Amino acid sequence: MKDFPRHRGVIVPLVTPVTTAGHLDEPAAERLVDHVAANGCGMLVLGTTGEVASLPAALRRRYVEIAVRVTARRTPVLACIAHNCVAESVEAAGHYLAAGADAVVGMLPNYFKLEPAEMQAYFAQLSAGIMGPLLVYNMPQTTGMSLPVEVIERLSRLSNVTGLKDSENTPGRRELVAERLGGRDAFSLFMGVAACSVPALRLGFVGLVPSSGNLYPDRWRQLYDAALAGDWTRAEQLQQKLDAVGAVFQRNRSLGQSLAALKAGLGLHRLCPPAMMPPLTALDGAAAAAVREELVRLG
Repeated sequence: MKDFPRHRGVIVPLVTPVTTAGHLDEPAAERLVDHVAANGCGMLVLGTTGEVASLPAALRRRYVEIAVRVTARRTPVLACIAHNCVAESVEAAGHYLAAGADAVVGMLPNYFKLEPAEMQAYFAQLSAGIMGPLLVYNMPQTTGMSLPVEVIERLSRLSNVTGLKDSENTPGRRELVAERLGGRDAFSLFMGVAACSVPALRLGFVGLVPSSGNLYPDRWRQLYDAALAGDWTRAEQLQQKLDAVGAVFQRNRSLGQSLAALKAGLGLHRLCPPAMMPPLTALDGAAAAAVREELVRLG
């Protein structure tokens, strides 16, 4: 029996508002956190959408502190630990949990390509060093590796490993994850591919992690609530509308460019400046304007 709470629902992976000088834009961070929490969604700070690999340690810690303070326990705050060094990940987890984060989220390092036994050993080391709940994050698009389901199943038996955020869209993957890991009282399955949200919820996933939730947390919460109530027609309708929003950011763009487009879109609501952390760059004026115009056309 695990002693940690089980998380579920919509967990928005926050963008990281920064200035052109590369500092955290704290007023913008506070606005964004409140925007998400006020609409009933939790948040993942320092994830892929948050450009975590490009952020210095001090900025990471400060952002977690702001998220915890502004959220004020209205919704969960999860914080990603993404270092290639195990010791740095464990140290970061300690800081985030001490600051009040509800859980930390660990992902594979992205330098050496690991065998399944090495992946398991890596997460086991994280688990042993972290005095709090740990979710496993599978993100092949950035790590270059897929975390095998059988490895996750073994990790799920560890006392503080409480869930999985799966951002892999390989055919058959979500069905296998649901079959092997779903329906557990102490282990939560989160879908990290926004376009697969309703299919994942139908299979028994209990949470979603959609990047466009930065803009529209209310609509994502409506989708989740509709699915929870068994109103799949309503959930599918919202999925289609939100897929159209996601396409605005992702169409013909790399992952990094799609994040820049998302920040450009957030400018519609004055929630976040367009600046990106190097090596990523903001969209130019014409491209940013085109993103905003397309969002306006979508309503």
